[in-house]
Amino acid sequence: MIAYKAYTIEGRGQNMFIYIQDEVLEFDNDPKIIEKMLTTINERLDEKELRFSNLIVDGIPIYGDFYNYFAENIEEINKVEVVLLTTTDLVNESIITANDYISNAIPLLTQLAEEFYQQPNKETWTKLNDLFEGVQWIIESLTQIDSIKNLSNTVNDYKIWNEYVQGVSKLSVIIPELESAIIGKDIISIGDMLLYEIKPIFQGMFDKLQFLLPGLEDGSVS
Repeated sequence: MIAYKAYTIEGRGQNMFIYIQDEVLEFDNDPKIIEKMLTTINERLDEKELRFSNLIVDGIPIYGDFYNYFAENIEEINKVEVVLLTTTDLVNESIITANDYISNAIPLLTQLAEEFYQQPNKETWTKLNDLFEGVQWIIESLTQIDSIKNLSNTVNDYKIWNEYVQGVSKLSVIIPELESAIIGKDIISIGDMLLYEIKPIFQGMFDKLQFLLPGLEDGSVS
């Protein structure tokens, strides 16, 4: 079971009181306000930079389709818990997502490089753009995690984490070079960088992530 920190929404008569940290929001048990209520909750979570996990409505975990659930049960709803991801959850979620993305991207990099060696088409350039977006996400998620206090107490192996950080740093250096090749339409250089620079970095990052995945320690199932 995922660990979480919960805040409550308690119905009192025809009202619901929504607690998000120290803030209390009050809404009527009225189907007309459901959209506004959910939007307001999301706005508060964004303002406080909190990561949402799920809701527990009168003891029942709800993981999606919140609008319809409220629409069908709004008059009876008495208590809701707004479940937030803990720091550990955030780190584990990012590591799992990065691992899945990189493991899928490694074989695709070879294919993408070959397409540039031959003759890139519109789809090839779209794949390259998708790669840029993926790399950008990796950099942003790493920055978010690396700013966490006492991170050494959260990740499985802090030394391995720092080695993973070094791999991402190498990506940050290569991306501007790749952008220059793209602007110059130097398709051979693009292929070379994908195959001989970015792919080995991805492979190294993937190897490090195997020691950082939740539930793993020293590369084995605990």
